[in-house]
Amino acid sequence: MSLQITMKVEVRSKEIVRPSSPTPESLKNYKFSFLDQLALNVRLPFVFFYVSGRACHHTDTIDELKKSLSKTLSLMYPLAGRAKEDRITVECNDEGVEFIVADVAENMSSLLENFEIGKIKQLTPSAKFYEPQPVGKVLLAIQVNRFRCGGIAIGFFVSHAILDGSSLAKFMETWASFNRGCAVINGSGFISDHSTILFPPLTDTSALERSVRMAAAAVEQEEKNMVVKRFVIPATAIAQLKEEITVTGSVQRPSRTEALTALVWAAVINANPTQTVTLSCMVNLRGRMEPPLPPNCLGSLTYGATVNCEEAKDGGTVVTAPQLVQRIRDALRAVDDGAARKVYGEDGLLRAVFAGGDEILLKKDSCSTLYTSSLCRMPYYEVDFGWGKPRLVVNMVKNYMVLFLDAINGGVEVLTGLPKQVMHRLTQDPHFLAYVSGFPKPKL
Repeated sequence: MSLQITMKVEVRSKEIVRPSSPTPESLKNYKFSFLDQLALNVRLPFVFFYVSGRACHHTDTIDELKKSLSKTLSLMYPLAGRAKEDRITVECNDEGVEFIVADVAENMSSLLENFEIGKIKQLTPSAKFYEPQPVGKVLLAIQVNRFRCGGIAIGFFVSHAILDGSSLAKFMETWASFNRGCAVINGSGFISDHSTILFPPLTDTSALERSVRMAAAAVEQEEKNMVVKRFVIPATAIAQLKEEITVTGSVQRPSRTEALTALVWAAVINANPTQTVTLSCMVNLRGRMEPPLPPNCLGSLTYGATVNCEEAKDGGTVVTAPQLVQRIRDALRAVDDGAARKVYGEDGLLRAVFAGGDEILLKKDSCSTLYTSSLCRMPYYEVDFGWGKPRLVVNMVKNYMVLFLDAINGGVEVLTGLPKQVMHRLTQDPHFLAYVSGFPKPKL
C-alpha cells in the first residue's frame, strides 16, 4: 500500500469569475466537433510555479488576477460557458469559471527541490483526468496557491474539449499579458467552426460515453501503481543523440522531437519485457488541414499518429533509438488533412465505430500504448504575470504518458508516468541515463 503524501493546503475563498463583457447573442452557441466530443470528459491539469518576487506579496495580486482573467474570458468566451445535454453545444452564457484562493503552509523551495506528484496534485482544484458528468459544470477551474515564502503556484484544470496543448499555452499567455497591463498580441482567431465541415459531431453519444466510463475506470485503477518522474535532457545530450542517429544512417538531421521520442520509446520498450509497446504521438492538426485552421483557435485538435514496435524481444534484445526514429518520422509526416478526415471526418473510421453504437474495448494484457505529446516551442515557460517566468511547469501526466517541454538553455524536460516496475527498470537503463541530467531540481 502506497503512502499518501500530503501537505497543508487551506482554501481561503471560492468564487466565480465571469467575462468582463457579455457574449453577444449571435455567439451564444459554440459547437463541438467530433474531436471535441472525444475529449469532453477529459481534463488537463497543470501547475505553474512562481517563486517569491516583487508582486507575490502585493495585496492586490488576487484582484489583478481576477480582472485579467475576466478580460481573457471575454476573448475565449466558451471557457465561461457550460456544455449542454446534447454534448454537441457549449452554451456561452457567461456563467463563468471557478476561482479558488488557497494558502500553503510550506515553503515552495521544499516542493521544488523534492518533486512529489502527490503534493503537486493538491495545488489543483482536482487532479482527476476524467469528469464523468461534464454537462452543466465549469469547464475551467483555477486555484491560486500562496506559499508561506511568498511564492505563488497557479494550478488549474480545463476541459480538453475546449483547450489542447497549443490553445492552452495561448490562454495562459493571453491571461498573463493582460495581468502585466500589456496589449495582447494576436488576440483573435480563437473561435473557429471546425464542426460543420471538417469533423461533424455525433448526435448519439451513448457508445462514446460508455467507452469514456471504461477508460476512466482503467485510469483510476492504473494510477494506484503509477509513478511520475521528471527528467531533463540537456541541449548537449540532445545534440549527441541526434548525431548518433545520423551516424548510424537511420535518419539525416532528425528533429529534436523525433530523436527524443525514439529515445524514450526505446527505453519503455526495454523496460517492458512481457508487453508490446505501441507508440501514439499527439500531433497538432491546425497547420496540417487544407486550408489551415487559425493557429490560436480553441478546441481539441490533435491526431494520434500510431507507430508499431516490430523488434523481436527474444533473447534479451535491446531496442535502441536509431532503430525506431525512421518509423516515427514517417508516422508524423503522414499526418495531413486526408489522414485526419479518414479517422475523424464525416465517414471516418473512428466516427463509424461510435456511430454504430460500439464502444472501444480496452485490451491491456499483452499490449500497452505509450502516448507522447511535445509542447516544445510553445511558450509555457514564457508565461509572465509580472512576477517573472515560471520556475517549473507541471502537467499531471497519466499512465504510459510522456510530455516534452522546453527547458532552460535549450534542454528538454520529460514528464513521464509509468507503472512502478516499468519506471524502476527505465531508471536502470544505461542508454537512457546516458542522456539524462540526473533527477534535476529547479533552481530557486
